[in-house]
Amino acid sequence: VPRESFFLATKWCTPIGHLPAGTSVERYKEVVEESLGRLGTDYVDLIHVHSCDELDRLLDPNVHEAFAQLKAEGKARFLGFSSHTPNLLDVANAAIDSGKFDVMMLAYHHGIWPGLSDVIGRASREQDMGVVAMKTLKGAKHHGLEGFEDEQDSYAQAALKWVHGDPNVSCAVISFFDLQHVDEYLYASGKTPNADEVAVLDKYDSLTADTYCAPHCGACLSSCPEKLAINDVLRHRMYFEDYRSERQAIDLYAGLKRNASVCAECSAPCTGSCPFGIRIQERMVGAHELLDVRPTAS
Repeated sequence: VPRESFFLATKWCTPIGHLPAGTSVERYKEVVEESLGRLGTDYVDLIHVHSCDELDRLLDPNVHEAFAQLKAEGKARFLGFSSHTPNLLDVANAAIDSGKFDVMMLAYHHGIWPGLSDVIGRASREQDMGVVAMKTLKGAKHHGLEGFEDEQDSYAQAALKWVHGDPNVSCAVISFFDLQHVDEYLYASGKTPNADEVAVLDKYDSLTADTYCAPHCGACLSSCPEKLAINDVLRHRMYFEDYRSERQAIDLYAGLKRNASVCAECSAPCTGSCPFGIRIQERMVGAHELLDVRPTAS
C-alpha cells in the first residue's frame, strides 16, 4: 500500500504518559523518532499534543520548535492537539489564537455544550483548521441500555450523522470492533440525521443523562474536598463498562494521583453539583470497585 494513500498520526507521548511542558526539544524529537521506528515509516502526517488540558503544554515553545524542525526534515506534516477535559474551551480558543495548529480533535457529539460548535466554526473560519470529532457515540452506552432495545442498532449511525451535519467537522474518530462496523459507519459518513434519527438521539440523551459525565463540564470539581479528578475517574469507568477497554481503563485509573478510594466514607459535598443529575458519590464508589485491581499477596 503506498504510504501517501493513508493519513498517519502520532502524539507527543511515551508509554508512561504525555511529555510535560518544558521537555527539551531533543526529547520531543526523540519521541517522534521512536514512534516512526515502531510504525516503520519515514514520516507521519500529524503529531498531536494529546489529551491536552493545560495551556503550558499546548503552547510550550519547545514542542513548537521540535515540530518546526521535524517538519523541515520531512518527518511530520501537520501539528494538532486533542482535548476532552473541562478546560477544553480555553485550550481550543488558545490554540486558535496562537495560529500554530493545523488540526484540533475534540470530544463532540449530540447534546454537547452549545458553545463548542461556535469554537469549531471559528477554528475553521479563522485558521482553516481541520476538525476531528471524537467521543462521537456519547459514551457508547446504547447496547444493553434499558428502554433502548428497539433503537440500539440505529443509534451509532444517527450519532455519526449528527456529527457530520456540522459543515466545519472534517471527520470523526470512532472505534471499530467488528467488520460489520465498516459498512455501518461508512453508510452514515457525510450524511445528516432525519427526524426519526434525531428522536433516537433525544431518547438516548434522556436515558443516559444521570450516568454520562459530559466532557468540558467540570461543574462538580470544586465541590470535592479531596480535589479528585472526578471527570477522569468517570471517564475511565466509561472505558471499562461501555468501550470494552477494561485493561486500558484499569491502567489509566492506576495512574491517577488520587483515586476514588476515599469516596465511600466521604460526606459527599459533591451531591447535587452535577447539572445533569449524576449521583457522583455512587458512581465514584462504583468506579473504584471496578477499577482498583491490586495484585493478590502470594
